[in-house]
Amino acid sequence: MTEEKIEIAMERMGDAIEKTVDGAANKAWRHRPVRVIAKTISFLTGAGLIASTIPLTENGNTTAAKICLISGCIVIVAGIAELIFIKRK
Repeated sequence: MTEEKIEIAMERMGDAIEKTVDGAANKAWRHRPVRVIAKTISFLTGAGLIASTIPLTENGNTTAAKICLISGCIVIVAGIAELIFIKRK
């Protein structure tokens, strides 16, 4: 196989995978439990980042603690803003 044929085959395979994954994600996102679980995981990620500031501060890693605190707050504020401003029909 020449390099061009391999490249064309890889492009086709990538397109097929992308189409399949996008279709599955769109189909799953229509169901309310999937959306609720996704939002819950997002909020828990933010809470986990905020909670991780305590041990980091105790160990003297203040820079990492500040980064985790700010990142966690951003995640939670963005989730709340999405719930307020983006209404699902």
